[in-house]
Amino acid sequence: MRKQKRNRYSDEFKDEALKLAEKTSPATAARELGVHESQMYGWCSVSEELSSSGV
Repeated sequence: MRKQKRNRYSDEFKDEALKLAEKTSPATAARELGVHESQMYGWCSVSEELSSSGV
C-alpha cells in the first residue's frame, strides 16, 4: 500500500482561502479549492486564535 503525499499550501493560498471562507463558508470554500473541509476549519481556527491573541 502506497502512502499518500501530503500537500503543502503557501501562506498566500491560505490567506486567500480564508477570505473566501469568510465570504461564503469554510465548507463551500474547501469544496471550491479542492481542500479537505477539516483542513479549512483548522486554518480558520488558527486564524481566529491568532487574531484574538493580537498577533
